[in-house]
Amino acid sequence: MTELRADARRNLERVLDAAEQVFAASGPDASIDEIARLAGVGHGTVFRRFPTKDDLMYAVIERHVAQLHAIAEEALAADDPGEGFFDFARRAAELMMTTPGIHKCVVHCGEKPGAAELEELGRKLVSRAQRAGALRKDFEPAEVGPLVRAALLAAPPGQWRRYLDVVLDGLRT
Repeated sequence: MTELRADARRNLERVLDAAEQVFAASGPDASIDEIARLAGVGHGTVFRRFPTKDDLMYAVIERHVAQLHAIAEEALAADDPGEGFFDFARRAAELMMTTPGIHKCVVHCGEKPGAAELEELGRKLVSRAQRAGALRKDFEPAEVGPLVRAALLAAPPGQWRRYLDVVLDGLRT
């Protein structure tokens, strides 16, 4: 892959930043024109780098997943496995709930770039916290993500933190 010129790299970052903001708010119905306008570039600049809106969505989803990976890696490095898990759950939930359209983009695209690796990191966090005695052992690590997501998606507007706390409290030993 060729290295981008400095101005092209700046434009790419502005497009991705704008796309993340617009997709977070509007989901897959976001307008490429709105993204280009927010980025301060022309419509053609967006399509030269991302031939379809789905290509741009995938790039934004990959960025989002990379953020979650970084949060998970920090949590795995925490001295206290329980606090690492709970911190990850709260930060991941915050990211999901402040960018609700990204979740809709993931559902729209069907594919979840990096999802398998992220799920594995989540299982490691849960297992590590269980071994440390911070989480109950009567559930499988793979069950935690769906429990948390269900609580977040079922929460009435503005109540997601409360729902998350109920689920996390239920997981504690």
